Amino acid sequence: MEQAFNRLIPDRWGLLKFWAATTLLLCAQTVPLWSQALPGAVSQQAVIDAQAQQERERQAQQALKPRSEDKPPLEATAVSDDLGSMQLMKEVPSLPFARLRVDQTYNWLSNANYAKNSQNVVAAWQAISSIEAAWAPTIVTMPGYDTFFPEIGTRTSFFNYFSQEEPSQTNNGLGTYDIGLAQDFILANIFFRGTKQVTPELSVGLSVDVNGYFYLNTPDERVDVAGVADNNFLNEITVAYSASYFHPLTETQAVSVNWRASYVFSNPTYYTRTDNSLTGSYFLTLTDQISLNPFASYRIAYYTDATSAPQTQDYNDQGEVTGFANGFSQRLDQQFTLGIGLNFALTPQLSSGLNFNYSKSDSTSQIAETGDFTNLSAGANWSMTYKFSEKEFVVPDASDCVGPYVRTDLGFAFVNDLSSAQNLSGSILPGVRGTLSNPSISINPGLRFDVAPGINFTDWLGVELSGGITYNGLDHLNGNGTLTTDQGSESIGQGGLSLTGRYIQVPALLSTVFRWPGQARWKPYLSTGFGFAYSQLQITEIDNTQTSDQFEEAYSPAFSVGSGFLWQISDTVDFDVLYKLLGVINPAYSGFQPGVVLSNSVQFGINVRF
Repeated sequence: MEQAFNRLIPDRWGLLKFWAATTLLLCAQTVPLWSQALPGAVSQQAVIDAQAQQERERQAQQALKPRSEDKPPLEATAVSDDLGSMQLMKEVPSLPFARLRVDQTYNWLSNANYAKNSQNVVAAWQAISSIEAAWAPTIVTMPGYDTFFPEIGTRTSFFNYFSQEEPSQTNNGLGTYDIGLAQDFILANIFFRGTKQVTPELSVGLSVDVNGYFYLNTPDERVDVAGVADNNFLNEITVAYSASYFHPLTETQAVSVNWRASYVFSNPTYYTRTDNSLTGSYFLTLTDQISLNPFASYRIAYYTDATSAPQTQDYNDQGEVTGFANGFSQRLDQQFTLGIGLNFALTPQLSSGLNFNYSKSDSTSQIAETGDFTNLSAGANWSMTYKFSEKEFVVPDASDCVGPYVRTDLGFAFVNDLSSAQNLSGSILPGVRGTLSNPSISINPGLRFDVAPGINFTDWLGVELSGGITYNGLDHLNGNGTLTTDQGSESIGQGGLSLTGRYIQVPALLSTVFRWPGQARWKPYLSTGFGFAYSQLQITEIDNTQTSDQFEEAYSPAFSVGSGFLWQISDTVDFDVLYKLLGVINPAYSGFQPGVVLSNSVQFGINVRF
């Protein structure tokens, strides 16, 4: 990706322009708090601040990269015969790379709760430890995509709060302000991003972020500090559009303007909002290793579905109750942030930095604490980033991909419920007798492994014979009736019964594979296949009643439809990502006949060409 971008912008600021386009800006949120409780969704404010700091630090790292003196590698391409023996020279495109990043930040926060109410203004130290894995494929070899840069990845962060200070006005009957017990959490983030370079200085992008939160402590540990603090963590999906303008002033100075508009889906719905931010940054390269980055940011957010929000107690600045109000009704938040960062590039992979930020937020909310806060933060950070592949492996001709190959895939399998409208009696399930109407068995997510030898007749058509195994555990049995095993009886009605057991599928399919033609390193493909499948259903426990561990087998016709893509990572090896739909037609397990059993799988694998 970097080589492709440097070809378009051959100066020391080229890489920084790309990162500027994908910057997550300061777009904050705040929500109401109440006496002796922590504010809802404080974690989101901390997360957004941390993401913005990380992206600014990443921009500054790119600003420090020296201009490459090496000429890009070239390859010769023959032209038509009527031009004689002349050949055209073109640059070899860069290989998509996998990135692993580990980073930590240590911040002192003057307002760890982001609250205006003095009884909840608690200064604290915050530590954030993160690990990120991302894949940034290069598709510049595809016509029309030479300036498009996609990225997909996952990031896990551990937020810890410690060494907090007492609030300015305690009003603290319990005498407990150990906010770490209530605010320590893990954030799991999956992101999808695509950036398009419009001009050498302007880029636009689309992104989707899925955030999930997990506590680092038990409810009993939190309740004395925060009361019912479960709403302090809100799983969210953010869809965003961004634009970045980056302009170098001299060899050592540059400015950037970044705009980001997003819509955030959340539960409860009254946290759902539009969020917009504008950030201006100035970059000054002091030495080959040190840069300075002052910035200013403005954010405005409107909560779009606030009428259903419950009323909560209203407090003044001193923590005194003044009444009740819906703090989200026609709520509009504005936040101003000023900051400066000093960044050190210790090695091409390792960097560190210092930062200082001031934030002031105001809100139209009727609740004094909601959306109104002032926060100072100062801290240090370090990060280490490693790219696993930057060398380009060239397939000189598309015919080199013709011939035999073997692909192995491993991933997650999701089987649809096994259900039927039957009225069963006698032997109704493996090891189970009785009566059962409208049976339905729900299946837990499991694993699928496949091996598929095949042959490519052309660069767009191939045939493969795939075999594999899908393993899933049983979850629940629904229906109406009475079940009898060797160990006892169970009645099933509303709510059903829990199940313990396994469901196995072993398909063997002959498939036709259609691939994207040409020499591109990116090869999307579709596949359709038919064959047979062996399947096995075993039930070992129904609710609390053991069974005889008997199982029933079935041999059935099967079909498969799949879609995925290959990425070339060497001259003979491809990385594989795919989705498969497997259908097993009319298997029978004792008297139970669930019709066509469908399963979905998402898999990752390796394709080796010979």
